[in-house]
Amino acid sequence: MALSPELAFGRRVDGLTPHDLTDEGVRQGLRNAWINHGLVIFQGSQVTPELLVDLSRVFAELDMHPVHEIHTPGHPELITIVSDPRKETATLIEVDGEQCGAWLPWHKDLVFTDRVNRGGLLHAKQVTSRGGCTGFVDQIGAYATLPEALKARIEGLEVVYRIGNIETSPFGTRQNVRYLRESDTNKSVMARSVRDFPPVVHPLVFVQQETERKVLNLSPRFAQFIVGIDQEESDALLGTLSTHIWDSPAYFHQWRTDEMVLWDNWRMLHCVTPAPPDEVRIVQRTTLRGDYGLGRKLSAAA
Repeated sequence: MALSPELAFGRRVDGLTPHDLTDEGVRQGLRNAWINHGLVIFQGSQVTPELLVDLSRVFAELDMHPVHEIHTPGHPELITIVSDPRKETATLIEVDGEQCGAWLPWHKDLVFTDRVNRGGLLHAKQVTSRGGCTGFVDQIGAYATLPEALKARIEGLEVVYRIGNIETSPFGTRQNVRYLRESDTNKSVMARSVRDFPPVVHPLVFVQQETERKVLNLSPRFAQFIVGIDQEESDALLGTLSTHIWDSPAYFHQWRTDEMVLWDNWRMLHCVTPAPPDEVRIVQRTTLRGDYGLGRKLSAAA
């Protein structure tokens, strides 16, 4: 079932059970939907950690997420992300003048590594009364709607990415964002970022092998500059492309606790909208193994 008549990506599946996963026809149909449509919303399921893991393995083997600070005790295949701005050890953000939690700008998971995971299966264990939506943009569609001259201009170009606070991400967002308090988890990751996450390079365009469609491979968050052109031209080009992504058709998922969301991380960007500063949001997800083979560390880029 399509998500919306206005969207060219995404499919919805209702009432999936663990027993359904024993049917190879069902498994293949789910894989086809994921490849062809990029985003699959599972609704009306009794979600458990076991179902998250078993369903994820329909699509790929699983990896341990390299940010060990968010590993889930007792379930090494899962990460748990908690937003509780009431705590002094948690992140508190101001977005366009309003205090909030949970907010994340448009990004691709692990693009700051040379081996980008294939996808993830996400579940909300605790939801907020408003906000905290997960947004998705399809970069196959984003590429298709670029002007032909711009498509020709970016063919063969590469982008440098590195992890860092939002202040180090010049194309991370067009919203006015200020971190009022940084979580202990973020501090731990940033403290080891230079050692564990050196700058990497990824192509600005690549081809989805299964369908031969081109993908605009830009994650505004973490993007630094384009290799081989001067800074002014690089900034202008990345700014134009980031604006194009921000203005592309998007789907925003308002969570219930009986849902799971699967996305193809090689083609979909995602974000999180601001949640109230006095409410808790908890999500868990898997990390689907994969390597499209096009990323490399910056030291190997010359």
